[in-house]
Parts: sequence; structure tokens; C-alpha cells
Amino acid sequence: MRGVGRLLRAGLGDVALELATAGFAALWEGRAVRPEELVPGRAARARRAAAELVRRGRAEVDDEGRLVGVHGLTLRSTRHAFVHASRTHWTWCAFDAVGIPAALGVDAEARTTCPACDCSLLVPIRRGRPDLSEIVLWLPTPSVNMGHLMTDFCAVTDLYCRREHLEQRVDTARQPGEVLDLDRAAALGTTAWADIAGLVPVDDSGRRFESS
Repeated sequence: MRGVGRLLRAGLGDVALELATAGFAALWEGRAVRPEELVPGRAARARRAAAELVRRGRAEVDDEGRLVGVHGLTLRSTRHAFVHASRTHWTWCAFDAVGIPAALGVDAEARTTCPACDCSLLVPIRRGRPDLSEIVLWLPTPSVNMGHLMTDFCAVTDLYCRREHLEQRVDTARQPGEVLDLDRAAALGTTAWADIAGLVPVDDSGRRFESS
């Protein structure tokens, strides 16, 4: 699944890449910021890059034109999130909820629901490594001509209680993708979000994570 490792950066120019990482850092702090504020001195290019990211489902903006979602993080309440240092960070999909803490190497707890039975799934993550269990991730193969990341990829990228529940919802023999255990999901997340490692302030005290 090497294509997934490049998914967040594939086809993006320098300004869009800068906007994505700077936007991620702002969202990490809970701030919605206008694109031109994130790429100083290149306001017009920043706005064009933001519009392109939104069109391709790689960013979200609010009614005031502020960036409220990018690079897997969002200020919207969604079905997927992770908690780090007693703070909830909402994400576009379950892969984000595991992969981002893995890339940052932090203590966290990924939170989502199983699409097959709707039960709550909690994944403790210690220094970027998830506790292993029967929980598995369905990771669809990204299309070369993917038009909208959130609709075409994120909407069907889920954690399931166990493989049997995944196979109730996904025909793994016919649909392109891969079933990953939590360890492999975290390893792939470390690659996918390599550009944000060290970018944001984290609680790296090594204290054991406790659910809030």
C-alpha cells in the first residue's frame, strides 16, 4: 500500500503542501485560519491552493473562508477522533485517528465505531504504538484518478471490531484494498504523516494515557 503513504501529498504543489502542514498545525491548536495567513507573502497563491484542496476533498473551509479541515484533522465533530493530553482531535477517517498519533509518537486513544455493529471502538496508543487486538482496518486502494479524497477514500476507511464484521460490509475479494491489523495501520500512518512529525507541540512525557 505504498500509494497510501503518498496519498496526502500526491499531486500537490509547494504552496499546497505548505498550506496543508501549516493548516494542520493550526487545527492541532483548535484554530481556524485563513489560507493567506498560513502562507505569508503569497496570499493569492494560498487562496488558489486552498480552493484546489477543497475541490479535491483534501481540505475544508467555513463560511468565512477559514481552513477548518486539512491533512486528516478537522474542527468538525465526526465519528472518528483521537484523544491526546486530554484533548480531542477529530479526524476524517479511522486511519487518521490511528495514523496521526503513530506519526507523532504520542500517547493517545483512537475512538471510532464499528460500521457493522455500531459499537464503540477504543484503541490505546502508547508512544505511537497501538495496543493490539482483534480490531482491523479496511484500507481501500486509492484510485489514480481519485476526484475527492474525503468522499472516495475517507468515507469507506474504517476500523472494525474484528475481521468477520469487516467482511459483512466489504467484499474483500472484489473491492481493491487491504485488511490491516493495528500495528500495520500505525506503521503506514507514520509514513503517511511523516511531514508533521515534530511539527506540533505534544505531551511527550511518557505518562501512561488515561481515558477522559
